[in-house]
Amino acid sequence: MLASLALFLERYLLSLLFLYLAWGQLGPIRTQIGAVMAPGAVMAYALPGLVQHVLVLVFDVQVGVLLLLSRKPAVPPRSVKDVLVPLVANFFYLTYNLIGLAPAALARNLVPAAWRVPASAAALYLSLAGIALATWAVAHLGRSFGVLVSVRPLVTSGPYRHVRHPIYSSYVLQMGALLAAYGSALVLALVAIYLALLVWRARLEEARLDEHSAGYRDYAARTPFLLPRLGAGR
Repeated sequence: MLASLALFLERYLLSLLFLYLAWGQLGPIRTQIGAVMAPGAVMAYALPGLVQHVLVLVFDVQVGVLLLLSRKPAVPPRSVKDVLVPLVANFFYLTYNLIGLAPAALARNLVPAAWRVPASAAALYLSLAGIALATWAVAHLGRSFGVLVSVRPLVTSGPYRHVRHPIYSSYVLQMGALLAAYGSALVLALVAIYLALLVWRARLEEARLDEHSAGYRDYAARTPFLLPRLGAGR
């Protein structure tokens, strides 16, 4: 009963949520287009913001459509943990909306003033790299994409040749971007919690796949977890 309900919500509720988030990117995209077209616009600052919102739009559309079209998993979620941990990890970023309500001492930017402009630029480009990596990974997952912990066909193409969890690797890049942009003790704590949730979620997924797929065990033995090996494939 739990598995059937969870899979129904994943396909029809989460898919619509991601499509709604994609729709929400249209306003910022129009704003960023205006900034890029404005007389005297500095492309190094204006264009990356537009690219960022376009990438988020593409990613959200991909996720929403693929959830609607996803294959039924060979092994559905087996426990409440298989449902709640992915959901909490997936939407933990919503906590960043509360940063403005935190005490000033926790939210204060600790990055030295002279480094804040370069840190902000680094944050933007890290974010772009993270979203692009996530979009690439989701495109290769195709109908094997899912949010909840379940067993679907193994994918080893694209970024999955280099790491077992490229979508989570993309989130690590985006967390680095947040740290560079905000530089506060509060964001550091939130990022640490988020990364712990990601690792927990990944280990749950791997435990399920390891139980039901000898192919996955071979794949996991030769493929790194989150960070590619330097010089691999030469």
